[in-house]
Amino acid sequence: MKIGVIIIFRNNESLINVDALAKHIQSTDVVKFCLVDNNSKDNTIQLLNEVKENCADKVEIVEIKKTVSEPMAKRAGARYLFSNYNLKYIGFINLASLQKTNKSLDEILEHSVKNKEFIAEVKALIDKNNPKSNFFKGIISIVDSVKEMNKYRALKPSL
Repeated sequence: MKIGVIIIFRNNESLINVDALAKHIQSTDVVKFCLVDNNSKDNTIQLLNEVKENCADKVEIVEIKKTVSEPMAKRAGARYLFSNYNLKYIGFINLASLQKTNKSLDEILEHSVKNKEFIAEVKALIDKNNPKSNFFKGIISIVDSVKEMNKYRALKPSL
């Protein structure tokens, strides 16, 4: 696997569909998922553990015991993936940011794990913008990338 996806959760119990999340995770062999629980006070961590039970070899869980900012939660997930797996690309999804869009986690995952063209475009974007000296600056927002790619495709003339 060469791609890592960090998904940041904080009190998102109502947004987690265990079966749908597990289905998307199992549908790809090129992505390693790191589910970061940012000190949730609801049943988020229990639901994430259910997902891990269904997809043990493709999912890791990082549980943060004290609430931290999005960059710190992203960094915790990236450090875990970077130190345990040989990944070249890492993207992240923050459910708090995702709630501000009209997209669901299910839609974003379906778009990103099943669309090989999207994965290739994101890799090219990271390679273009990532200074090789700082791995953490190369971590990109998958939600923003989906929005940008859709905007680009809408502007692109059809042949």
